[in-house]
Amino acid sequence: MKVLITNDDGPLSDQYSPYIRLFVQYLLKHTDWELYICIPNQQRSWIGKAHFANHNPTASFIYSNPDATTNEFLGPFSVPQLNRLTKLSHASPELNASAVPEDYIEWCMIDGTPASCSDIGLNHLIHDSFDVLISGPNVGRNASAPYIGSSGTVGAAMDAYTTNPSVKCFALSWAYFDGVKIVEDEIFEQVCGKSFEVIDYLIRNWDSEVKVYSINVPLLDLSNSQFKYCPILESTWCTIYSDAVLTPNATSSDEDILDGHQSHTISFNWQPNFKLQRENMLREKSLTDGSCIEHGDVSVTPLSHTFKVINRLFGEFQLNDPAQIVMTIPETEYIYGPLNHSFRKHLPNIPVTRSLPVSIDKLTFHYGDYEQLDMDQLMSNQLYHANSYIYRKAIIRKHYLSHTIHSYVVKNRESILNRAFLESFNIDVDYAEFLDDALDENWELRQELEAEKKWWILKPSMSDKGQGIRVFKTIEQLQAVFDSFEEDDTDDEDIATDTNKVVTSQLRHFIVQEYLHNPLLLSEMHGRKFHIRCYVTCNGDLQVYVYDRMLALFAPNKFESPTEDYDVLNVDQLACHLTNTCLQNDDTTKSTSVVEFDSLKDIPSHRREEIRTQIHETVSELFKAAVNVDRLNFRPLKNSLETFGFDFLVDSDYQVKLLEVNAFPDFKQTGDDLKDLIDELFDDIVANCVRPMFNLPALRHHNSKFVEVLKLQSNDW
Repeated sequence: MKVLITNDDGPLSDQYSPYIRLFVQYLLKHTDWELYICIPNQQRSWIGKAHFANHNPTASFIYSNPDATTNEFLGPFSVPQLNRLTKLSHASPELNASAVPEDYIEWCMIDGTPASCSDIGLNHLIHDSFDVLISGPNVGRNASAPYIGSSGTVGAAMDAYTTNPSVKCFALSWAYFDGVKIVEDEIFEQVCGKSFEVIDYLIRNWDSEVKVYSINVPLLDLSNSQFKYCPILESTWCTIYSDAVLTPNATSSDEDILDGHQSHTISFNWQPNFKLQRENMLREKSLTDGSCIEHGDVSVTPLSHTFKVINRLFGEFQLNDPAQIVMTIPETEYIYGPLNHSFRKHLPNIPVTRSLPVSIDKLTFHYGDYEQLDMDQLMSNQLYHANSYIYRKAIIRKHYLSHTIHSYVVKNRESILNRAFLESFNIDVDYAEFLDDALDENWELRQELEAEKKWWILKPSMSDKGQGIRVFKTIEQLQAVFDSFEEDDTDDEDIATDTNKVVTSQLRHFIVQEYLHNPLLLSEMHGRKFHIRCYVTCNGDLQVYVYDRMLALFAPNKFESPTEDYDVLNVDQLACHLTNTCLQNDDTTKSTSVVEFDSLKDIPSHRREEIRTQIHETVSELFKAAVNVDRLNFRPLKNSLETFGFDFLVDSDYQVKLLEVNAFPDFKQTGDDLKDLIDELFDDIVANCVRPMFNLPALRHHNSKFVEVLKLQSNDW
């Protein structure tokens, strides 16, 4: 969406125009709007809809740092220094693109009135058309008839409609109190946010009778503020000038003065009674723009371009109402705090409740455990959104995952999945005595095991947290493993004390996968094997984001390759092979087992980028495989999102191997020291995926670690 910003306070200035930089920087950070700026080259307040007759305006250009905390700028220049203003750049043969950094904000200044700026900005800056014009934020309120009728801020928005009636026009003013124009940063951030939210709401809910919305936002703590449609306060006041003052003319000559003929000038000093006008607003009992501001609420006055108020729109209104967020996970959960904080930060006007209503008749986002979600509503009610897909076994069950990848790479030999997934076989074993029959049905696996050339790893398909994983080489060893599972089945107490044991008859589905013989080992971590935990968020049908702040999870003991005397039944010998921290009971070892991937100094930076690139491509290809191969068991829904935990190994040649995909991953494995990683993850999830569910734009933070690796419509397949 193309948005033009103008004002009547002029360019960046601590004295006259201190607000526009803050608002522009907020929009650049929190929206995907394409911004252009065209403002007067000096303060032009109190000038209404005026143009200077027979005046030929000229342009100049300044540039500011998007991260600046002051109103400093480069310029002015007589021609644009960047190629953004396509009509003006074409007319500037001396364009010097190297004069300012490419990411700087470009400000076009016109030596004319605010109305001139809106006219020139909308019609003569770029070849494309604009969608929205925002005039402001004005320094001070534009509430009541004396202010709004003479306001250059409102005048620019009014004039914009007369030249471009298809553009949605806003006049935005920030009302300060008791002469205090500069407030705390937190207040400015709130005011920027409320200003954007109400403008965004009005854009999405535009009333056909309205030509311009005049918005006044108080420079106060807005935590409890309301939004109200307000008529103009029809007040009057006394003259804004003093009585005539006679002053000597400075141009009189010495001779004139000696002769007693000194000339004088009669002047009328600018002396508006702002105090009287505010008292008028405070006395007003009915709802008007003036009384609304004085009560600390946001006033919205719907106008026609003739200053006529659209009285049909009156009183309080709610942004994005009706809507709700439902959180049914316990408040004690590791992710409750980060999730709730992100909701309050990015969706402050949407109430959060703790229980899901029986009837869902308002826009709802439900975050809960899989069993807490209303699957019937998720399939049939587009008002109901949730944090999980219904069908995703094609990637989260190990034997389904193996089938999905195998079926895909058969037809897509060039896919990275060909080398990023170790050779795997699926077997179904109800009881240990039936293992031989299972191998007969999977003769390729039997051949591999009879060759006794490789080590293999056995994984129950539907278990998690490392349960039931064993390393073996021969059929005899595999038989011994299944026999031990059945022995465990008869000893309930033994199973309860060993979290790595499983019951074969309860699981049945297993995957046998080639064991990675050459994992990447790092001296800084004492040669311990590790895997990478990467969080991946799928949104709707279907965007896939990889969160680039990844974890490295280390085994408790130094890695030792399995040898011929390796005891497959000795669970203690598994410690150097299994990197799942859930199996680590020693607090000292566990505290050094989870680190941020980017903190590993033994991996050169270019190798880290190679690993990251492989992960991006592997994730993208896996979801292509899922929607292409098994639509029955992977079905993206437009009203759902889900965050998965992807686990990867890295070999000594820095090649990435996908291990598994976990639904509802155990975020608390991250620990307290790296909790900010989870905080930022949920911040990105809410900003990019949840906000659009409430018809709000996704927020593109310039430092976001969310990387979109896939975007498609699954029904295209």
